[in-house]
Amino acid sequence: MSTRRSPAWVPPLVLAAVLVVVWTVTAALADSAVYPGPGQALRSLGSDLGDPRFLGSVGDTARVLLLSYAAAVAAGAVAGMVLGLSAFWSRAVLPVVYAFNSVPKIVLYPVFLLLLGIGDLSRGAFAFVSGVLPMFLIMVEATAGVSRLHLKMSAALGLSRWSLLRRIVVPSVLPSLASGMRLCFGLTLIGLLLAEMFSGSSGLGYELLRNLSLARVENIIGQVVLTGVLALLPTLALQQLESRIRNRYEVTA
Repeated sequence: MSTRRSPAWVPPLVLAAVLVVVWTVTAALADSAVYPGPGQALRSLGSDLGDPRFLGSVGDTARVLLLSYAAAVAAGAVAGMVLGLSAFWSRAVLPVVYAFNSVPKIVLYPVFLLLLGIGDLSRGAFAFVSGVLPMFLIMVEATAGVSRLHLKMSAALGLSRWSLLRRIVVPSVLPSLASGMRLCFGLTLIGLLLAEMFSGSSGLGYELLRNLSLARVENIIGQVVLTGVLALLPTLALQQLESRIRNRYEVTA
């Protein structure tokens, strides 16, 4: 007798509910002005959401994040698949990319400011780089793992590079592509928030740093909750997409 698995979004919501309960109890026990409970944090968040300026900051983050994420997924996936088909260029380029990816990105942000100036362009570019490198590495490794037999058969049939990608490589790397999309989203969001904290004049990162300087603990925690929710919903959707792709891939493999 098989047991039915719960949807992928259930465990995170259960964990979130448990954390809220723990937060409520510990805040009540601490009874501290610097440790507000969920009710206080949500009231401050509701007040922030009623402020057009704050809503504009949320919209700015969402807009830049969407553009940066879409660009990171597209560029990382295409470049990774193309490079992964060449054993020579993979061996030549991958060590350099791995070394660059190991450098903390925030130390490079002044370079983005010098080249692109203060504004959406530098923040978006930094978010893009934060997400595109892991996406690229995942796709190179996935493409390099495509069956050599299939590649030799395609060469014997005289398939063009585009036909090879569309008919053999893409179906083979779809599970890795889905995993990369989920990982890329979180890293792009982190990069954008860091950039907004560093040089932003709007955005969620800017709002968090602004409230920190004003010692508005309730507002900070409320905005952290909002950021977590905004990050969780797309992540759950991407996780569901990944699960469906993997199930279909395993069935048809």
